[in-house]
Amino acid sequence: MVDPTTSHAFNVRMQKLTAAYSVRLKGEFEQLKRIAERLTEKPSCPKSLQQLNSALHSLAGSAGTFGYVQLGRQAREHEQMVAKVVELPADASQPLPVTQWVSQLEKALETDENQKTAVCIETSKVGNVEGEPSIWLIERDAMLADYMIQQLHSFGFRVRHLNDAQELDQEKNTLPDLILVDHRATQLANRQANPVTVWQRHLNRFTCPVLFTGTEESFTARLHALRSGGVNYFVKPLDTIKLASYMAQLIKSTDSMPERVMVIEDDVELAQYIQSVLEEAGMQVSVLEHPVVLFEAINEFNPELILMDLWLPDVTGAELAALLRQLERWSELPIVYVSAEPNAGLRGQALLKGGDAFLEKPIDTDLLINLCRTRVKRLRKLEQTKNRDGLTGLLKHASIKEALQDQWQLTKRKSQAFCVVMLDIDHFKSVNDTHGHAVGDLVIAAVGTLLRQRFRSTDKLGRYGGEEFTLVLIDCTANNALLMVNTLREDFAAIKFTGGGERFSCTLSAGVVDNKHFPDDSADALLNRADQALYNAKNSGRNRVCLAAE
Repeated sequence: MVDPTTSHAFNVRMQKLTAAYSVRLKGEFEQLKRIAERLTEKPSCPKSLQQLNSALHSLAGSAGTFGYVQLGRQAREHEQMVAKVVELPADASQPLPVTQWVSQLEKALETDENQKTAVCIETSKVGNVEGEPSIWLIERDAMLADYMIQQLHSFGFRVRHLNDAQELDQEKNTLPDLILVDHRATQLANRQANPVTVWQRHLNRFTCPVLFTGTEESFTARLHALRSGGVNYFVKPLDTIKLASYMAQLIKSTDSMPERVMVIEDDVELAQYIQSVLEEAGMQVSVLEHPVVLFEAINEFNPELILMDLWLPDVTGAELAALLRQLERWSELPIVYVSAEPNAGLRGQALLKGGDAFLEKPIDTDLLINLCRTRVKRLRKLEQTKNRDGLTGLLKHASIKEALQDQWQLTKRKSQAFCVVMLDIDHFKSVNDTHGHAVGDLVIAAVGTLLRQRFRSTDKLGRYGGEEFTLVLIDCTANNALLMVNTLREDFAAIKFTGGGERFSCTLSAGVVDNKHFPDDSADALLNRADQALYNAKNSGRNRVCLAAE
């Protein structure tokens, strides 16, 4: 449970932070007015233009986060105009209507203050949990960094704040799981010289994912982030829910399941060679010598890619590909032919019948590994798009039921404990009725992100429908599941949501069942037992987890 004293201290701290930002805004407007006066006297002054750019950048990056949405958007538009002028020669630049801009920004501020529409998420949970991912946040705006740290902490991230890129060079002993960096968090002279080179130098020793942030929503900004080593670029004001969800997925994917590759090859020595190369690269490989048992083998192994010879005893690779394409489950499975076939016509026919690519003999091992990885990665992204809920990133209703059925079938062949959890947001209808569906979506997305953060990559997590979720926890007993789900429940209860200026929190109820206590139950029966346990949790007061009764 959340300590009320700690919760009160947290609320006071956040109120002070918001009040401090309001005071800061007054100072920033005074600075803008002084810059406007200087530019009225000397419109092409490089120093004043650069100061204007920096002041607008600060507003654009932080205002939206603290609920001043219109102000942040207006500041971004003006910043983009100034950026274009700064790049021009002094004698070619046109005077900017800065005084008019300040008036527009003041009106935007007044609009935001009259209709406080901030939607944010904070937590009163204190301390770090062992095993939580470590995030390094490089952000020069200390107030914005403090706010971001608190929100990311809600999702179970340990966040360390670095003020400037130079501090990265001083860190020699520890490494983070992910780096989140504002693309301007380095010296101005370095940015103007060559920002890509500068960031590459600071980041070249880090192997973890790097995400860039910034107020510039442009092709150039995204290209610079990519070339600097970033895997993605997020525009400020940051959507913390989407950012946290992406970070959780990105960190989990670095420790994801190995690629599953099936090799169909009658040349035993070649098949063993391919198997050795791919297993050395960390993949899981199954070799099939006799195509006649293809369907049994493929259903057992569930490959993500097939490598096969174009010419096999009594059947061709193209024919096998055509047979697989007839089955919906394998219609999009990547198939790569391993062949030395010189006839372009035959190669073309083989591709038309269902193959995706050719890998020529003798095999280039680097190309083999890269080809397998890229094709499997593409398949996983495709499956994620089809099978996952857009709001939470979790499996859709049909997909989580299929995952449960697959796990149940597996335990019939291989004894393994697993749990089914049904989980629901308490009084969710009142959230939508009181705060609106946009805020309701924020609450649902927060549950999805917490689930992905708190549970393992091997667990199957789904949005069953509306505000209800289903979990299939692999190699897990009911007691262990009870502990994990209770921790999730407490962390979620500690989160404070803000919608339309009002702060509120939500709770979760859950029901848990494991297959060991009910060995004769089908997958659907286990799901029903978990649902009944959830019903019991609701009826006994909500905000609790109940085990299925025998």
